[in-house]
Amino acid sequence: MNTRTLAILLVALALIACNETFTIGMEHTPRETVTPVSMATSHPAIATSMSATATSAAAFTPIPTTPTTVVLPIPAENYIDDRSTPSQVVVSYYNALNRGEYLRAYNYWINPSGTQGSFSKFASGYKDTSRVDLVFGSITSGTSAGLIYYTIPVLLKATAINGVRANWAACYVIHQARPENFSLPPFNPMGIIWGSAQAYDASVGDASALSTACSVYPNNGPAVAVSRNPLNVDKTNFLDDRSGPLETVTSLLNALNRKEYVRAYGYYQNPSVYPGSYYPYAAGYANTATIIAVFGTAQSEVASGSMHYKQPLAMRVQKTDASIQTFVGCYTLQLAQPTAQYTPPFQPIGITAGNFNLVGNNVDVNTLLPTACR
Repeated sequence: MNTRTLAILLVALALIACNETFTIGMEHTPRETVTPVSMATSHPAIATSMSATATSAAAFTPIPTTPTTVVLPIPAENYIDDRSTPSQVVVSYYNALNRGEYLRAYNYWINPSGTQGSFSKFASGYKDTSRVDLVFGSITSGTSAGLIYYTIPVLLKATAINGVRANWAACYVIHQARPENFSLPPFNPMGIIWGSAQAYDASVGDASALSTACSVYPNNGPAVAVSRNPLNVDKTNFLDDRSGPLETVTSLLNALNRKEYVRAYGYYQNPSVYPGSYYPYAAGYANTATIIAVFGTAQSEVASGSMHYKQPLAMRVQKTDASIQTFVGCYTLQLAQPTAQYTPPFQPIGITAGNFNLVGNNVDVNTLLPTACR
């Protein structure tokens, strides 16, 4: 996704407030006048302030950091794998299709074989598609049997490889099982459970096409903003973003702060190997009240068809007895090339190891981050 697209995402709240639609295009020129925002600078530094304690606040001052995008040898779009909000699920889905990462796209469906058929059939349906631009309507939400569901009207403006354009009025229904209700792995993230699309003539106009896009699946629940959640570990936020190493580790800490231990456990590539069995893992955080973090610059390399990352960070952990400990160390992560994954299910980026040292609470952790992954 280019910088113009991300800028449109940032004005989403204002547009929804005005009950208007807006465009999210992978290579689309926005109709609004906006200031471009780079994927690499769209998030603030990762740190959350704590209440005053006897320790030095200056020792835990973050240096500005930016999320790392995954650079792969395919068309130059940002890699987006974000299930934090319903609109970002749809954006991630079409980001995968536009990049030719069909197994990743297939995996955004909760029951892909039941709703989309075999993976080979699904992938072949997009072989002539060059890109798809999106125009979102007003998203609504509802709850049922421990699930949150979202109804999303969206226009699909498709361009074929031969340059032919087509317009489709689509409706997606996205389900999210409440993360706090999971007691055992695996964790099931937000995903698409149903979708439909009807071709429409461009002369009809976007607003008119969107008004009837979800008529077969009406939802009169509360409106939900078209937005992306901030890259923040605080428990008041919900972050389930695997777009890069920084996003993945931040999502892990966010899950721990929210006591969503099954979700946290799911960010590991092979959790039975590292960090080990689920019950001891979850029990290890029983006395943890809050984690805040400062991140260093991620390192990456390509080897054996996979991207390998090292993400340095410092964590200040406040325990339930109000005591504080500070750790500095490194998580290693891996992502098998998405275009080289052919057998469901898709394997997203995951944590493969971690190594941390306890340091003094008054230590300036920023001086330790450059060597934390050596």
